[in-house]
Amino acid sequence: MRFGVPVFFGVAVASMPFMAFVLWYAARARARRLAVFAGGTDRPWTNVAGRRTVERIQVVTAILIPALLLLALARPMRYRRDTASELQGVPYLIALDASRSMLASDVRPSRWAAATNALDQFLERTRADRIGLITFSGVAYLNAPLTFDTTALRTTLRYIDPNVLEDPGSSLAAALDRAGRYFISNRVSPRLVIVVSDGEDLAGNPVEMARRLARAQKMMVCAIGVGTPGGARVPLNRYYGGVAKNTFGQEVTSRLNESNLQRLAAVTGGKYYRLDEGGTALERLRSEVLAPMAEAAAHDDMKNYAEWYALPLGLAAVCLGLQVFTRAASGRVLGAPLSIRDRKELKR
Repeated sequence: MRFGVPVFFGVAVASMPFMAFVLWYAARARARRLAVFAGGTDRPWTNVAGRRTVERIQVVTAILIPALLLLALARPMRYRRDTASELQGVPYLIALDASRSMLASDVRPSRWAAATNALDQFLERTRADRIGLITFSGVAYLNAPLTFDTTALRTTLRYIDPNVLEDPGSSLAAALDRAGRYFISNRVSPRLVIVVSDGEDLAGNPVEMARRLARAQKMMVCAIGVGTPGGARVPLNRYYGGVAKNTFGQEVTSRLNESNLQRLAAVTGGKYYRLDEGGTALERLRSEVLAPMAEAAAHDDMKNYAEWYALPLGLAAVCLGLQVFTRAASGRVLGAPLSIRDRKELKR
């Protein structure tokens, strides 16, 4: 239950004690006038049978009528999810690491193949989410804006190749910064980034960047770790073989930096998962993060609410009818003949 104009709900609640006080004050004034006119409120002719019940009904209905009318103006609405609407998911960006270290083969057949295969299966099962794609190495690129077209995203994944990227290095901070700028320029809410990476960062401070974006934009980061702590040598090229070497001529070994990804998720309130062979990490993320976010977004969508203003409006009409009926009945009650005892009391 929620209210379209909640200020009227507050006024409705405040009106009840106010009306009760007004009616109590009026009843006291009426009792004082009756005491002067009739010689006291304990006289038998001032306490006609049935009048007390009528007065109670009139007091209760007089309090409820304005409160119920104000409640109808507050527009009470009941949650009823529209399952036919496609806007039942959440928007999020997938930031996929396309640096050369993703070609390492500590995960078979390679980190890149494992990550893209898992994402392909994940996108195939996605129906209602709007998803965008960012790839990054030393620089981050927006490959696809938010879209429902998961088929196009899957096709885009097939054409991305870390071997042909000319930007060396790996910058998680660049990917987060690109996602933050996209969310701001397109006024997207809620803001979620799913980082799929081995956690290596050779430039910038991704944890500080994530903390700043979480504070300024309320952006959440969830991370999927690809690789093993033992790591593997980074191939120079997938097609021609060889091992990448640093400036000292030493072979480069890449290891999964789980602590980096865990801190990245922790500072934004997100979660970290390690990619496994069955691809269950992404399904766990769907059930533990995306599903609750989708439910929260559905509760915020006014299309999923049915108006209930007719209920308090109908109750106000019933109370008004009771008020009119008891007013008419009170005249008959007060005009009823006195009993023999009351007549004797009057003769005295």
